[in-house]
Amino acid sequence: MKLNSIELIDFRNFKQSKIDFSVKKNFLIGKNAQGKSNLLEAIYLLCLSKSFRTSNNKEAISFSKQKFLIKAEFSSDKGSNYKAALLCYQNKKKQIFINRKRINKISDFIGNFPIVLSSPEEYNLTTGPPSERRKFVDILLSQINKKYIHFLIEYQRILKQKNAILLNWKLKRKQNRSELEPWNARLVEIGSRIVEFRNNFLKQLSVKVGNIYSKLVLNNEQLEFFYQPNIEFQNIENIRDVFFNKINQVYFKELQRSTSLVGPHRDDFIFKINGNELRKYGSRGQHKTVLISLAASEYNLIKELTEETPIILIDDLYSEIDKDRENKILDLLEGLGQVFITSTEIHDQNSGKEGDKYFFVKSGNIQHL
Repeated sequence: MKLNSIELIDFRNFKQSKIDFSVKKNFLIGKNAQGKSNLLEAIYLLCLSKSFRTSNNKEAISFSKQKFLIKAEFSSDKGSNYKAALLCYQNKKKQIFINRKRINKISDFIGNFPIVLSSPEEYNLTTGPPSERRKFVDILLSQINKKYIHFLIEYQRILKQKNAILLNWKLKRKQNRSELEPWNARLVEIGSRIVEFRNNFLKQLSVKVGNIYSKLVLNNEQLEFFYQPNIEFQNIENIRDVFFNKINQVYFKELQRSTSLVGPHRDDFIFKINGNELRKYGSRGQHKTVLISLAASEYNLIKELTEETPIILIDDLYSEIDKDRENKILDLLEGLGQVFITSTEIHDQNSGKEGDKYFFVKSGNIQHL
């Protein structure tokens, strides 16, 4: 997949801009707070219908405006051309279009324009709570497999309904266990499918990210990335029985807390370097290198499993890494597809590469260098 051009209207500090891109590397150069990350956010938002910087897309509407519009033209690896648009209003639901046809279900949209991100906001992935790592895995798996996103949406619906019942019982100070049984049965059925997907997928991702990380460091650091499910099972084939038994075990705790305590919504994913947990002991440079390794691994998996090359976004590439890692990362990116990189300056190693484009970003204006 290639992003040929994008047009922004009243998106953050962009009043109206249209940019044509290279199919190779695109460097967005400029001082901080000028709009470089805003442009990456717009690309990401159009590809996934959500921002990586805020949970409320309306925050990206320019001050005093009522809506923003993002339009773009894409070309797939198989030669198909697409026009996509996303409209976000202050007082209406967002609207998404592909080739002028409105898309009403997010599950029908995600995966059409595969994308991979590495940004400072992603530090929450390696330093933050389990919910950040679950979000990362869910976004990646949703781009790869349509079944997964359908299971995920259905699971969230069931979970919301179950929690509503538990809260209602607490308010009324009475409960009827039989009322919960069909929701628990459905939670086990759909939740088990999600656990199976995650378990199988993490095996593939862990190998790739470990191999790529080892190529980006000079010493013998070994990176592990593994699945820590909320439901401890010895064999994936008996996950449903284990899941159901654990729900029964915590029934009274769920009554007390008025929330569901068992299921993949409480999973975690752990990073370790040489046996030490990255979240507790990793340096900033190690965290940055892990995030770049993850992005490259995502790229490889999406390309292998969907036969479509994802777009890569790398925000603030050069910060918090030494020169050796920087050079190795740039060498790695050289063999990938279309890449968008933000930086405060042009680095010598990248100047003059055939096919690359450089853009200067200042106060929401973009100039091709």
